[in-house]
This record gives sequence, structure tokens and C-alpha cells, in this order.
Amino acid sequence: MQPGHDCARRQQAKPLNLDGSLISEDLLCIFSQSHTARRSRLLLQSQITDLAGLVSMTWLWNHHSFSRPRTQVFSMSQKMNERRTKLTGQFPRTIAHPSQSSKFWAKEKDRYLRQLLISDIEEMTGREIIVYFAHPTEGINHSDPEDVSEVIDGIDGNEIDLIINTPGGSVDAVEKFVTILRQRKLDYRVIVPNLAKSGGTVIAISSQRIFLGINSELGPIDPQFVLPDLGPVPCQYISEDESQRPVIRELAKSAVIRMRQLAKKLLSEGMLKGSSSETLDEVINKISSSDTYNSHGAVIDYSEAEALGLSVEWLEPDSELWQRVWLLYCCYDHDIKIRNGRVGKIIEGARNSLARPPSY
Repeated sequence: MQPGHDCARRQQAKPLNLDGSLISEDLLCIFSQSHTARRSRLLLQSQITDLAGLVSMTWLWNHHSFSRPRTQVFSMSQKMNERRTKLTGQFPRTIAHPSQSSKFWAKEKDRYLRQLLISDIEEMTGREIIVYFAHPTEGINHSDPEDVSEVIDGIDGNEIDLIINTPGGSVDAVEKFVTILRQRKLDYRVIVPNLAKSGGTVIAISSQRIFLGINSELGPIDPQFVLPDLGPVPCQYISEDESQRPVIRELAKSAVIRMRQLAKKLLSEGMLKGSSSETLDEVINKISSSDTYNSHGAVIDYSEAEALGLSVEWLEPDSELWQRVWLLYCCYDHDIKIRNGRVGKIIEGARNSLARPPSY
């Protein structure tokens, strides 16, 4: 409900400036009782602008309302209002001192900020969020599924959005990662702010739907072996290379088969459930063949993912959801890189949070 023009309604509505700060109720009452309404409104606007500079809340609250239309602030559902009341009752969204000690809060402030931003996105989507964010050099490994499970313990429902950023990783670890999500009976979607390559793409296609924006990319899921003097090489090529030892060729062949079988199983049980085996094979052959993209780092953007037949949804660059997701991504990207190699991964939700050091 928007604030009205009488004192009583203003007192009930707790009107806000566009920057999120509270308007002085005394000011509102004084000017609403003025006999020169036009002059009063102009003067009130000037006074409120000055007042906002003095009593505005932290920049975090300013961000919360920077792109939301004023009407939306007052049209939240009752449930979301209750959650917002709880959130805005905490520092730094009030002038009250934090419940934690000052030094502890300062040490953990980046995490608290990210978790408030997570809660903002949850309020928009009506779904709880888990973030899996890895440094570009940190692959998915066997520690990750148990960390994800730990964070899932902090959610209430079974509908979640998984925000993921990863260069890929071990196929076995990826399988366990997805198994954790499915054994929890979660209805999950995947949001990719920047990249979910290789094994990250496998996790994405295991979901019901993938959300992609202007900076988002998936990638081919052709497995790679690291060869001396060559670095990563597609297993498909190794399996066909007669100069390689037979055991290496067989291992490479097995890796290709395993990845394709896993991807087909996940698609058939997820976003492409009900599709024919021929349709599934067509999608898998395109996305898992080294001959399709000729590079393991090739970009599969929204248009390409849609052409492949995946269940994807486009997030407009100027949409509020994308802007909030991108801001959250930038927080993780900054927080990991600024720590000079002390943090390799962050897995967290609005309640639980875990950080892992780099694996090297």
C-alpha cells in the first residue's frame, strides 16, 4: 500500500524514500496540514532530500531498492513482508548494533552481505537459493557434494535455485553432486551468471530448467585426459589414436562412454523427461562430441543451448532478477580473488555457509 496524504495513513504505511530511508513522520504531518499545498509539497520534497542524506540506511539497503519500482515495494505478499521485516530488523539494514561482536561482524561482513543479497533474490523468485562458486582454477571434487549437502540442511522447502560458477571437474564428483540434489527430493533449477563448463554443464542439464543471461555460458561435456607435453586432450581423440598404448585408449574410450551415459540418464530423468531415446541421443551426441565444437572451452550461450533442445530461459540484461544475480556473482568473484589464494570455493545459502581453500 502506498502512503496516503493524511497523518494516520502515513504513520501506518511507514513511507520510504526511493533510497530506502524512512521519511520523518513529523515532517509529513506538518506539511500535510499546510494551507498552501503546492508550496508545501515542493518544500517537503526538498526537506526530505536533505533528510535522506542524513539518515539514509547503509548502501546495502540502497541497493535493495535501486531497481525496484516504488509500487512493488508496497505490493509484496504477506509472507514476503514477514520475511522482509525479519531481514530489515538486522544490521546493517537498521541503525541497531549487530548482535555479533564488532570485530567478528567486521571479519564476516562479506558473508553477511552475500547472504542478505541471497535473501533478496529468494524474495523475488519465491524459491530458496544455494550458491556453488568456484575459482576458475578450482574443479569439482569429492569434497563438494558433502559441502552442498551441509548447506542444503539450512533450507526449509524442496524448491531451490542453484546458482553455479565452475570450470568443471571430476565426472565421479559431478555424479555424486547431482545424486545429493536428487536424493534430497529437490525440485531445482540452475542459474548461471557467468560459466558452468564441462562438469558444470552436466549439473545444469540435470535440473528442470537453466537460466542464462548476457554473460552466461555452458560448454561441451567431452571428457579430457592430460597428456605429457600436450596438456588436456579429448578422450575421443585419444581413443582413436593408434600411437597410444592400448590401455590408455581403452581408458579414454570408457571415459567417453561414461560421460554420455551419465548425461543421457540425467536428461531423461530431468528437463527432457518423456523425450524419445533418439532425441536424447541427438542432444548428447552434439554436446559430448569433440567434433561438434572442436574446443572443450567453446561457448554454449543461450541461443546455442536452446538450439540444442535444452530447457533454458533468457534473463534480460536490464531485468531486476538478472541485475541482482549479477551483483551477487560480482561479490563472490571479488571476495574469492581478493583473498590471495586463501579461498578456492564458497558454498552457501541464506543460512549455512562453507568456504574451502584451494586444492593445490
